Formats: sequence, structure tokens, C-alpha cells
Amino acid sequence: MASGVDRISALPDDVLHQVLHFLPSQEVVRTCVLARRWLGVWRFMPAFRFNGAKGWGSADRFAQFVDHLLHLRFGGDGGRCAPLDSCDFDFDSDGFMRLPANEQHASNWIWKVVPNVRMLRLRVVEFGQEPSPLSDLHLVSQHLTKLELVGVGVKDSVVDFSGCPALVELSMDVCDVFVKQLLSPSLKHLRITRCYTSEYTRILISVPSLVSLELIECRQGRVPLLESLPRLARAVVVLTDDCSDRCSKGRFDNCGADICEDCWWYYGDPEYGPIYDRNNSIFLKGLSEATDLELSSDSELILFDRDLKWCPTFTKLKTLLLNDRCLAADHNALICFLQHSPILERLTLQLFKGPSYVTETEGMYKPLGLSVASNYLKTVEIRCANVDSKVHRLLKILTTYGIRLEQIRVQQTSKISAPGCFHFVCSSFS
Repeated sequence: MASGVDRISALPDDVLHQVLHFLPSQEVVRTCVLARRWLGVWRFMPAFRFNGAKGWGSADRFAQFVDHLLHLRFGGDGGRCAPLDSCDFDFDSDGFMRLPANEQHASNWIWKVVPNVRMLRLRVVEFGQEPSPLSDLHLVSQHLTKLELVGVGVKDSVVDFSGCPALVELSMDVCDVFVKQLLSPSLKHLRITRCYTSEYTRILISVPSLVSLELIECRQGRVPLLESLPRLARAVVVLTDDCSDRCSKGRFDNCGADICEDCWWYYGDPEYGPIYDRNNSIFLKGLSEATDLELSSDSELILFDRDLKWCPTFTKLKTLLLNDRCLAADHNALICFLQHSPILERLTLQLFKGPSYVTETEGMYKPLGLSVASNYLKTVEIRCANVDSKVHRLLKILTTYGIRLEQIRVQQTSKISAPGCFHFVCSSFS
């Protein structure tokens, strides 16, 4: 700086692009006025970021800028050019998507960008009930590998990503996903969090190459129907009170009564979608190929316990986490998982504060014999706030079914009496 030498401009283009990657695209374009060296740097940026119309004075000015920039980068018809590494459209809370004309702008931008980008992120928080830019849009791209949708309404009957053979990662957060089928032969990582789905039918998910699945806090609707996932390595499922797979009479095993609307819809209705086999697993079967599985529930759902009557064998499962609200019906669910997981190595049981959720039900899975199936089980970890009657009950059940006390560890976390985390190895209990 003392010598007045412009050292930044002397940097190679790839370094400048890396620095400019952190700026919105309009700021990147403005660097062309810095010096002659910067005139064409922005044209070859590997990434675009559009942060909405805020600060532009009007939505029309912002739309004109995006139209012009994409035309220069891709040409009038999308053109042949080197694909972008990433492109972000962030319309969070600026109101841009409230006008139908702006939705059409956004749809045109998606059409132009998708064939020429590896990673696309679209964030539209104020989506409401109106169609989003991805409604009725079948994506086709030879380059797209990652798609991230936030606050987007996806309402096609069938969402088919077969036109994106390189797509390996799909993430949907706070989206309206009112579809009947989701298909992709190439997808390896699927994450659906806090999304709204239909309470009248289940989404059929057909992704045979899937390696990891996260299904977290699906709201209002029903848990999807999973087709065969032979390559599944890890699955995380967290269900809350918003899930529709519950019995209005408070039963865990599906009362089956015609007057119980929730149980009536459990198997589907031909007017809204397929009818599901009453003599087969609806959900657990799709997870049976996983090697690492986490199941958590926040309410009296009939999903897990109803499926236990036709529990599949988890032939590859090595690590399993269950919370205490997945352990209804006198802990038969726990014993069922143990007896159907022949190579299970590690089991974690997470207990919440409050009353036990153990309850008696009819027509449930009945434990076979008095021993667990796995000879590979090394550790059972019980995570709890306090070592109380729930922990003692678990210890009794586990030891009854052949698990030795020295295999069991209790991890206690208490913020009241003794802040911190404590580990105990069980030697005896009464």
C-alpha cells in the first residue's frame, strides 16, 4: 500500500473469482469500473448470487439486471458455454415473489440456468399457497448435481428427475410437497425437513441409488412410502405431533375403526392415491437396508408399531438409535428391532423427561424367545436426564433378553442438580 502497487489486480483470475464468490452478482459486475484489468473478470465468474430486489429501488430494475446478466453469460437460448459451479436465488422476505409477473421472471431464469449449472439453490420463504417457479417444471440438465429448495411449492403429480442424470443431492426445507411420486435413478442423498405434505395420500419415493435419507419433521401429511433402497447406508427419521399417521383414539396399533378418520386414511383412499397392503410393512421395509438408523417420534404415532407386525429383517444394520416414544407396547418395539437386526453392534436409547410412553396394545408384535438375535452387539447406551424408573425398566428388559450389564452404559445429562455429562457402567441394579 505504501508503494501504491495494485497487488490485488495482479492475482490470477481463479483467485479473484474465489474472492468475488462471496459477493452478490450485482456487486461482482460493478468491479468492472475498478481498472482495465477488471473489465472482463466478472464475465467468467463460476458462480452467481442473486439476493432479491431489496436495495434496487424496484423489482423491475432487479429483473432487468438478472435478464441481462444471464443473456450475456448464456446467450439468448441458453447457449453452449462452460457450466456454472453454483447459482443462488434468494428471495427471502423481500416480497419479490408476491407478483405473478415476478414468478414468471423467476421461472424463466430457472429454465435458463438449470442446463448450465452444477449446484442450484432456490430460496422463496414467502411462498404461501401460490405456485412457485418450480411448479409444472420438469428439470433437464446434464450438469446439475445438487438442488436445494427452501420455501418452494412443488405440486406436480409426479416429480421426475430422470432428465438430470448427474443429480446426486436433493434438499427440501419448509416446502409444500403435494406430489404423489418422486423419482430419480441417480439421487444419492435426500433431505426433506419441515415440509408440508398431503394428509390424504403418501408420496411414493423411488430412488434406488439412495445412500442417505433424512426425513425430519414432516408437517401435517403422512410419512412417505419408500421403494427398495438397496444402497441405503444412513437414515434419520424424526416425526412430530404434526404427522397424520396417528390414531385419534390414542392407540399405537391402529384401531381400524371407520369412525376414526386418521386410521381410515392410513391405508390410503382410491380417490386420492394407491391403496396400501394391509398385510405388509408400509415404512420400515424401505429402511431395512440401512447400516445406520435413527428413529425418533414426538407423539403417539401408529406408524412404527403398526409396521412391527410385518417387521423386516435389517440384515445390514450396525448402529441403531431409538427414543422412548418409539418404544410403546411394553417395549416390544425394542425387542423386535433387536431380534430382527442380526449384526447390530451399537444400540442407543434416548429417554426424554416426563412420563413413560409405554402402553399395552392389541395385535402388536410379540417377542420371540428370550434372547436377542445379534451376537455382534457390543454396546447399549442409555441417554437420560435422570436415572429413574424408566431406566430401571429398560435395564430389566435388556438383561431379560440376554444383554449383559457390562455391555450397558448410562449417559446422564442433568442441568439442575449436577450440570454436565456423566457416564456409568452398570454393575447391578434393583
